[in-house]
Amino acid sequence: MRIISIGDLVIDFYYKNGKLVGVDGGMTSHNIIANIAKLGLETSVYGVCGNDMAGTVAIGSLKEAGTNIDNVKIIEDLNTRCFHVSQQELNGKLEFVSKKRCPICNEKRWYDESKIETNDILKQINKDDILVFDNLNKKNQIIIDNCDNRKMLDLGQYFELENYSDNDIIEKIKNKFDFINLNERVEKYLKNRFSIKSLEDIYNILNPKMIIVTRGKKGSDFVFSNNKVNKELSSPSIEVDSTGAGDAFFGMFISEYIKNDYIVDHKFIDSTFEKAIKLTKKVVKKYGARGHIKNLYKIKKENNMCICSNFEISLRKQIKRCNINVNNLETRIINAINSSAYNKLVKIDFENLNNSIFVGTGGSFAGAKFSSKVINHLYGSNTIALYPRDLYYRNNNNVDAVFMFTYSGTTNDLLVSTSLIDNKRKYIITKGELQKVVTKTGISKNNIISYRTGINKGKERGFLSFEGALAPSSLFLKLYFEKNEKNDVEVFIRESINYWKDYFDKYFKNNKKKLKEFLKEKNCFNIFTGDFTESAGSDLESKIVESGIYNCLVHEKKNFSHGRFINYEHLSHNKNIYFKQKTTSLYEVKLLEYLEKGQNLIIESRYDGILCEYDLLIASQYLIYYISNFLNIDISKPTYNEDAMKIYFYKGEL
Repeated sequence: MRIISIGDLVIDFYYKNGKLVGVDGGMTSHNIIANIAKLGLETSVYGVCGNDMAGTVAIGSLKEAGTNIDNVKIIEDLNTRCFHVSQQELNGKLEFVSKKRCPICNEKRWYDESKIETNDILKQINKDDILVFDNLNKKNQIIIDNCDNRKMLDLGQYFELENYSDNDIIEKIKNKFDFINLNERVEKYLKNRFSIKSLEDIYNILNPKMIIVTRGKKGSDFVFSNNKVNKELSSPSIEVDSTGAGDAFFGMFISEYIKNDYIVDHKFIDSTFEKAIKLTKKVVKKYGARGHIKNLYKIKKENNMCICSNFEISLRKQIKRCNINVNNLETRIINAINSSAYNKLVKIDFENLNNSIFVGTGGSFAGAKFSSKVINHLYGSNTIALYPRDLYYRNNNNVDAVFMFTYSGTTNDLLVSTSLIDNKRKYIITKGELQKVVTKTGISKNNIISYRTGINKGKERGFLSFEGALAPSSLFLKLYFEKNEKNDVEVFIRESINYWKDYFDKYFKNNKKKLKEFLKEKNCFNIFTGDFTESAGSDLESKIVESGIYNCLVHEKKNFSHGRFINYEHLSHNKNIYFKQKTTSLYEVKLLEYLEKGQNLIIESRYDGILCEYDLLIASQYLIYYISNFLNIDISKPTYNEDAMKIYFYKGEL
């Protein structure tokens, strides 16, 4: 199921007090779709534009919003439609004027009849697609009349209707839309046109499932099943630019309608109105209908022509959180192992801890898993790595110590899962500020192992944790080195980072054709792990899934032989990421021979044992980093639904 916007693409020029502020993609139905895409639903655009710079902006802005643009047709020698939105402040009040003519040169870059191909679009629409329209031109009407899909109409202008009789208007609209969204101008026009008095009368004539009238700061009216609901706006936001607020508002209602199984009732309107207002408050604080999604494109004039007819894009400076986090990784790790956190770590009496649990969530789980292996290897004690919820449902009476791995130091899941365990048996490995963690958790500062320092305060931003996985692991690696290795742990860490950085840099440069096939959109990878490769496998699976770009199946190498190959042969794309030690076991030889028929990315350490476990954990960070660069996306800033944050911020029983 897709939500599809249909119509010619438009570029909007935005002016403030006569000066161009920037440009962006426009058109009401496409703006609605851009908002729905950011709410996490699958969207697509069926439309046309020219092969000019305006077309490039119109397409690019939709793609950046997360909308599929594969069905946008680019027409040679066509000028993409341009719209001009001017903002002026008069007597302390903002006024907006929207025109098809440039306010500077008075030129009009607009064609009237739509260029879309109705037959092509009708052939490509799936039965469960939902269609969004913002006008009733002849070509749109052909599509509306010739498919049974659910349809949404945002009718912001009435000039098209003036050429039709009353019966024609009714025939064009009646019984054809789930939602019809109007503004007050169109509402007034329809009342006068049909000589009626109320919004309920309009509803009864056009018979949608619901009709909405947006009234700006006064709120909105809704009519459904002959029920009228008025929702007032309690605290209007200070406006920078109201352009696009209605589009976002309607987009939220479409999105929530789908999630509510197409049911409209009072509860649906109440909850969705609150979400829609919350979104529109973000919209009006930014210039442009999509300014809350991405900043406006800055452009510069070419030659002596008006900027509306010949311009270049001043490319947006895209700062990727993923890049920042990886580029700072080495410095942060070295600072961590040289911090006072290590002094606290070595004072723990691991030798007399018979049963220890290492617990973490998200990216921190890889750090917990690696650290548990180090302690088991060094002392032979029973160690296990768990997620918080698994720990929560265990009997932990005979557990000697619990080590919590949490970047913030106050992760609610960890605190709840360990609430019945005595604080003396709990340790926190974190980058959180010591006193804040002590205050929040009630755990002694001696048991808070924080690698935050005066020169190492900066924290990662984004969904993916790099430092959160590696810094705690590095502290335990240093413990391993001091017990077993003569070499310098700092030298080993730097060398491992440089090796994998160089390895993947060359690999991604030299295998572009292979990787283009391997890294296809919506792929599913088989990750093979086990022995001393578990931390890397766990970390990579977490990062790939949290980035939202692919899915993964994780296979323990030997467990794969107990029937998991059936799924592999029948349902898998046979695309494999295989972590391995330096030494290849006899079983692995057979397994790798079997996997040869698929597409394989084999990541092999130059070490065995604990050193391999850490080395491949470094490799995992750089693999996901180079995938991000190859795809030219920032995987640390994935698209997700606002509702997901309810479970993300959930606090309480697990």
